[in-house]
Amino acid sequence: MQLLHATPILLFFSLFLSGNVLASAFTPTDDTVIATSNSTLVAQLTVAEIDELVHSSQYIGQTERLQGILKTQLARLYQQKPTPQTGYLYARVLQKEHQFDAAINIATDVLSGAPNHSNSHLLLANIYMIQGKQLLAKQHCTALLGQVSVITVSTCVLDVQSQQGKLLQSYQALQKITNNKDISLATAHVLSEMSYRLNNFKTALAYIEDVDLQRAPVSLIVLWADAQLALNNAPKVLSTLSDLLTDSSNLEDAILLRLAIAEQQLAKSTQWQTRMQRRVALRELRQDTFHASDLAHYYITIQPNPDKALYWANINWQHAKMSADEQLLTQAKAMQRATL
Repeated sequence: MQLLHATPILLFFSLFLSGNVLASAFTPTDDTVIATSNSTLVAQLTVAEIDELVHSSQYIGQTERLQGILKTQLARLYQQKPTPQTGYLYARVLQKEHQFDAAINIATDVLSGAPNHSNSHLLLANIYMIQGKQLLAKQHCTALLGQVSVITVSTCVLDVQSQQGKLLQSYQALQKITNNKDISLATAHVLSEMSYRLNNFKTALAYIEDVDLQRAPVSLIVLWADAQLALNNAPKVLSTLSDLLTDSSNLEDAILLRLAIAEQQLAKSTQWQTRMQRRVALRELRQDTFHASDLAHYYITIQPNPDKALYWANINWQHAKMSADEQLLTQAKAMQRATL
């Protein structure tokens, strides 16, 4: 079954920092802990150190580990001495937790004092696109004219436009604009994601085939895994994702979900499925709405449960209204109707 892909890409136009090279493949044991928070709060971090950590938090195994410390440090810094950079970083961390209103307020305050702060425009374009407010998203994309490259502005606008029933047109336009040109990883990511949504899975992989997954954001790894799964390449997903891990104590839900799906398709073991089941139980106990999309996918794909699938798809729709979120809700409703 093809996963509905709804990864916002607009945040990744900044340079990716190089992480540590990860070691040999990781295979979980039955008592492996999935999802802990082991960051130790330090007395104070500099803005440069926080900026580096925000960039690092997009890599596999880092989101759970770094989110708490970043939110605490940035809240303190922004309250003590707000600057465009600390405001943007704080809003970005809040956005990761789907605290969209707070993130919008802070990013808007940044732009009131620094109207040409391009990262804040990109962040707001991203948030408004997730919320289904495409006109506002486009306004922030076009506000970048003269500040960033034409390809970056075009990628931003066409990514938003693709959510308005113009996926094929947007994809073809971006193809034409980028033809025979060097493009950023972010633009390649958008082209790949559009190809995936058009069911051109091999083309989607071709756009990101040269990317080092050890140094790629989680969203790109998820896209790569979804395309491989759509092509029935479960063994490659299981082996490749396992190779990216040194341990799974802070593994992101989206990555764990893909490992569980690949394992289920192979029907040889249930280790990752068991860990995903435990993660889902934890999320449900906490009523963790941030992971509602992953929970809906779990109850559609791994452990079919029409009631729970629809419940979490509805929760997800309250926060995210991109085309894939709508398709997820439609799929859950169809699953529910089939039981009547």
